[in-house]
Amino acid sequence: MEEIKSIFAQNLIRLRKQMKITQVEFAEKINYSDKAVSKWERGESIPDVAVLKSISDFFGVTIDFLISAHNEEEVIKQPTNYAKTVKNRNRFLISAITIVAIFVCALTVFVSLQSANHEYLWVNFLGCFVFPLPIYFLLLLIFSSLWAKRIWKIVFVSAFIWSLILVSFCIVWLATSKPYPLVFVVGIPAQVITLMSFGIINLKTNRAKNENSSNSTDAENPE
Repeated sequence: MEEIKSIFAQNLIRLRKQMKITQVEFAEKINYSDKAVSKWERGESIPDVAVLKSISDFFGVTIDFLISAHNEEEVIKQPTNYAKTVKNRNRFLISAITIVAIFVCALTVFVSLQSANHEYLWVNFLGCFVFPLPIYFLLLLIFSSLWAKRIWKIVFVSAFIWSLILVSFCIVWLATSKPYPLVFVVGIPAQVITLMSFGIINLKTNRAKNENSSNSTDAENPE
């Protein structure tokens, strides 16, 4: 039992330090006292099964992992649900704050223009909310390229293309006072090219993965 306490203490310390949180912060996360956490890490006691389950869920490991001996590298390699959650939340916040900031700027400009001259409501609306759409989708495309899955890249590339076409349509309409809806036809081949490009990239990526997997298998099983 003493050996299990010592092993659990070492694993708990390594996992906690890997996540860069203090004993107090960890205690708050699992709704326990920092004194209890301190005792666990000194190897003086070990929590019951229910608490072990909460700790294992927090770190994204199994109970068996917590009470089994590991070297430091094995502990570091363990994924942590909390770390992933924090990372995804931060990414979402960065994206959301950026988009909201641009929208607030556009809204401020729109209100200012309307206060100065409210005869041009339609023009002001287009200039402040429709014309910036490509910028929104371009930013979302950049964020998705850095953090999101491939499907979101396809979505935002498509949205960027169609928003450019929409802006072109509005500009022509304002300039000529006549709508030309046929301009949207241009989006069809652009959309097809986009889907085909992503399809080709996906095929090449899968082929490269298969080749690497095959090479690894050959290296492990030489004739």
